[in-house]
Amino acid sequence: MTITRLLVLGIAALLLWLGNALLRPFQTLPQPAQMTCLPETGSRRPLGAPATVYGLGLSFAGHIAESPGLYDPETGPPVFVKRPRTVLGGDVVRMPATADLLAAAAELDTAHAAELGAAFETIPALLDYEVEVGLVVLSPFETARLGDPAFVPPLGYFVANDVTARILIAMAPDVGRIVEYLAAGKSLPGFLPAGSTAWIPDAATPDAGPCVRLVTEVNGERRQDASFTDIILTPKQILAEVARQQHLTAFAAHDWIITGTPPGVAAQVPAWQQRLMVLLDPPATLKVRLMAGAAANPRYLRPGDRVTVSAGHLGTRTIRIEG
Repeated sequence: MTITRLLVLGIAALLLWLGNALLRPFQTLPQPAQMTCLPETGSRRPLGAPATVYGLGLSFAGHIAESPGLYDPETGPPVFVKRPRTVLGGDVVRMPATADLLAAAAELDTAHAAELGAAFETIPALLDYEVEVGLVVLSPFETARLGDPAFVPPLGYFVANDVTARILIAMAPDVGRIVEYLAAGKSLPGFLPAGSTAWIPDAATPDAGPCVRLVTEVNGERRQDASFTDIILTPKQILAEVARQQHLTAFAAHDWIITGTPPGVAAQVPAWQQRLMVLLDPPATLKVRLMAGAAANPRYLRPGDRVTVSAGHLGTRTIRIEG
């Protein structure tokens, strides 16, 4: 075999590997869960304050396609915890300043946050919206019961907006800590505007969920519009996934689970670029510099914007962004 032929075969093999690595999340996008629709008859009660707030990312195939950097088909949707301070009492969400973003990073790694602060005079938040269905645990139960096909988790449902400062993803020092920094970007004060009441179905079944339409409007412009039935896990499966990843033996009363958002978020980085960043894992300073270039994207939220999320009979929540 000639040297030229060997070179051609080597290049072809490299391109094949690169193509597979870049496109792996799209080779088999998950399909919607086999979820039955809950009847809309039910009661309401005040939502109250949460015990622990768990979040699920990349739970809709459409959102996986637009945000493949974090998705691993072998491990499933990432699970994270939002801080209690994220629950918004009023109607105003403050745009985080550079100091706020660095403080969020410092809660995870003080030295790394100091390096970022020395490298950048200003860092844009890249503030994003995410309409989601929230689950509230009505009474405690052991997670082992989720393995029983007949077990119906005691759940109420509400509407939520999982506000996110996307730049925190780029601030992660390495790819292994992206989910940790994503959680920080979702955990700034007031970053969880939720409905005031929980809807409790009259009659639930193990594989059922509310078949509501999830809609986000920014200043009257519709940005997200999808059915909750497009989600890739049923509410019961979501509880099992949270329990598995967070090593839980029980859920407590008033635990919240924010179940993930459909496509249409402001962050619209080309999929291949996201995958390439994950594969190359460049320094955080380079990632921040590259991602900050998207600050001009008019889809990201700005002071004065009004954001309304709705989920059918679960309710509606409106906030205003303040500079």
